[in-house]
Amino acid sequence: MSKPKRWTRSADDDPLLEEAAGKPEKEEVVSAVESDLRQVLSRARLLIIVFIAIAFIVVFRLVAWQMTPESSAAAPVQRAEDNSRGRIVDTTGLLLATDDFSWEVYVRKAQLESMTNRPSLLAEISAILGISDAELRDQLARAEGNLLIVARNVPEAQCKAIDGLDEAGAVWCAARRHRVYPQNELAAHVVGFANLDQKGVTGVEGAYDAWLRSAARTPFEQMPGHAEALPDDWRTYLPSPGGRDLVLHISAPLQFKVEQRLGEAIIATRAESGSIIVMNPRTGGILAMANWPSYDLNKYGLASQATLRNAAVEFSYEPGSVFKLITFAAGLDSGQITPDTLFDDSGKLEVDGRLIQNAEKRRYGKITATDALAKSVNTVSAQMALQVGPESFYRYVGRFGFGKPTEADVVYEDSGVVKRWGTYAFSRFDQATNSFGQAISVTPLQLACGVSAIANGGVLLQPQIVEAVVKDDTLHRLPPRVMGQAIKPETARTLTRMMVTAVESYSIKNLLPGFRVAGKTGTAEIPTEQGYTSELTITSFVGFLPAADPQVLILIKLDKPKKSKWAETVTLPVFQQVARDTVQVLKIEPDDRMP
Repeated sequence: MSKPKRWTRSADDDPLLEEAAGKPEKEEVVSAVESDLRQVLSRARLLIIVFIAIAFIVVFRLVAWQMTPESSAAAPVQRAEDNSRGRIVDTTGLLLATDDFSWEVYVRKAQLESMTNRPSLLAEISAILGISDAELRDQLARAEGNLLIVARNVPEAQCKAIDGLDEAGAVWCAARRHRVYPQNELAAHVVGFANLDQKGVTGVEGAYDAWLRSAARTPFEQMPGHAEALPDDWRTYLPSPGGRDLVLHISAPLQFKVEQRLGEAIIATRAESGSIIVMNPRTGGILAMANWPSYDLNKYGLASQATLRNAAVEFSYEPGSVFKLITFAAGLDSGQITPDTLFDDSGKLEVDGRLIQNAEKRRYGKITATDALAKSVNTVSAQMALQVGPESFYRYVGRFGFGKPTEADVVYEDSGVVKRWGTYAFSRFDQATNSFGQAISVTPLQLACGVSAIANGGVLLQPQIVEAVVKDDTLHRLPPRVMGQAIKPETARTLTRMMVTAVESYSIKNLLPGFRVAGKTGTAEIPTEQGYTSELTITSFVGFLPAADPQVLILIKLDKPKKSKWAETVTLPVFQQVARDTVQVLKIEPDDRMP
């Protein structure tokens, strides 16, 4: 009986094992080992061949990239084709953003340095570009890589002259696609800008970046709304070659007037900054949105980071007495008060051992809710909020959209700050001061949307910058999006009548002839580390018209005006001017009916 084969030791390694096994078994073992060795060597040769092939391809591509003039010259042009963006127009079809081409001159150092006619070629390039030979040589010396852009935004004639040199890939001219904004500063914070790589950064350029880039692919069946034929009014600039465009709710003529009025107000009141929003409360569409300071979209690199930010969306502040509208809405809707409910105002209200006072320490005695809103009585607002109760009060605050983003089609939106009821940091005093806009922060857009809900029968809508998206010859309108029911319709009508009474009690009588306006002023103290010690304020006014059939809402906000600290003196006149411009531009018919 022969022994079984052992693969851990061969017979050649052990003489005793060889003697016991016999010659036929030894030959069988050797043959098996040789077979395994041949398989290993065969696989190794295959791997070596694969690695050599890959290395050859990489080297070939590098050589082609370095030496082939056609491929090197085509690269910039190909990039320009790949990063195209759609156009943006206002609601009248005016062009706000589009693509254009600029010419750039490229040099490959390696090829240039290997050429025998290098000195004369450098002189020719310098002459065409209008720069000194020394300057061009300095650029080449300082360049770290092989590919160098020696001139940007050159005229087409110079570009043709450079290409006429025909120097085998050493120097050539190519087109580069870039974004241009024909209206310069108009609606800068709304439109936003795309950077040098054609990437949307701010405004709708950023919010709709994926849609505007022709390289992006959005399934057509996922388009919003119903497909419509593109109206003739918009065909001047639409559709773009890429066929992916935007139409804004923004009215360029109205935007121009709003920006003009804001600039005049900044000068007249000596305010540090300001914002104005005009919106349609029935749709949520933003008809105008302006901030000061602003900037030229074609020169965004010259603006500070703070100026580039959309203050109406990104900066929150304590709104002051404008927020009383939310408190009164909660009181009316919860059934705690009526417009005729009497309050007793002694000019002071103590809450948890801390004192609340009216502006200028005024005392009103017996006063109705309607008059308390018109006279902006802090102590009555505080009493009302406490009477409603913290759970109910903050439920209404949330229903009006405060403490969370509006979900508008913007970028970098701030949520504001609302203290959470029932937490350790919360107190009854917080609730009392929140009732008149202290210790709570909102953005101008949040406030405009919240008050728009009152104008819209209590329905809170998502604000929208974009009216429609365009795919080739097809238009898709973005339908209004309901965010919730803040208050009952009858509550909204009652509060609107109270707001009309407030406006008619202000110093400017007949604010807008032929129209009844519903609104409220707000003068907000600015908190510091030491408390509300600053003499400077943030002044605002928000109102809508016609009161019986609201078609526009206008919010004015001026920061730290030096002319006066009171909103009635500072922002109410600005509202009057903007309202006049708005009804003229939008052709709104007069309506002085009471709601």
